[in-house]
Amino acid sequence: MLLTFQGYFADGKFIPSEPIEIPEHKKAIVTILEEDPEKSTKMSAWKECLRLLDESMDEEVPDFPRANLHREVEI
Repeated sequence: MLLTFQGYFADGKFIPSEPIEIPEHKKAIVTILEEDPEKSTKMSAWKECLRLLDESMDEEVPDFPRANLHREVEI
């Protein structure tokens, strides 16, 4: 059986994106993806934006006064 786990390396250790359980002494093959760091940073920022948006869905929005866009003006 072949299993794949996503994550990243930090301080010489693999940090999985989700909690995983791997039995001791299992053979493994590690593939390092060549990824544009700028793209990765943008994706992290986008995920953070979506998370904040999701959290704000239950917030109450204050009642703002309406603007009168149909008033007459002299030119």
